[in-house]
Formats: sequence, C-alpha cells, structure tokens
Amino acid sequence: MLIPEDDKLDDEKMINIARKLWFIGFFFLPWVWLINVLYFIPYRNSLNDKVKWYLKFSLIGFLGYSTIFMGWMGIYLVNRNKWGAFGDDISITIPFG
Repeated sequence: MLIPEDDKLDDEKMINIARKLWFIGFFFLPWVWLINVLYFIPYRNSLNDKVKWYLKFSLIGFLGYSTIFMGWMGIYLVNRNKWGAFGDDISITIPFG
C-alpha cells in the first residue's frame, strides 16, 4: 500500500509517536504496544533506526506480557477449585456451580 505524500509523517513525528506509545505500554497496557507496531506497518519501508528500536521492543513487550498473562490464566483456571479458599479470595467474581 502506497502512502500519499500529504499523509506521510516526518521522522521526528514518527519517533515522538513511537516513544509515547512505548512508554504508555509500561502501565500494564500491552495492547498499546501492539497498536504501536500495527500503526507503523504502512511506513515500514521509510522507518529510521530509532523508530525501529521502539517497534522491536514494543513487539517483544507485547509478546512477553501476553505470554505471562495467558500462562497465569491457564494456571488459574485449571487450579482455582483445587486452591479452595485462596482461589476464591483472589477471584474478582466467583462463578456459580
């Protein structure tokens, strides 16, 4: 997909956007890191090294957080009943049944 000339971002704006989204992702919002990567897909041929750095570590952060979260959810959902009262105490809502 070609980007029209009037829609192109200059390097400073790209760096600023990538940096802001990268820092926002540290507030336990890993989906912002994914948005950071997806936002710059149309610009992938014209990215400078600093933006590529933010995008690379945004993707690594997203995958790392997602892996940890999915692992915890798997462990929790399988073992909640076995943990008894502790499993109920760490639940936000307790399912019926």
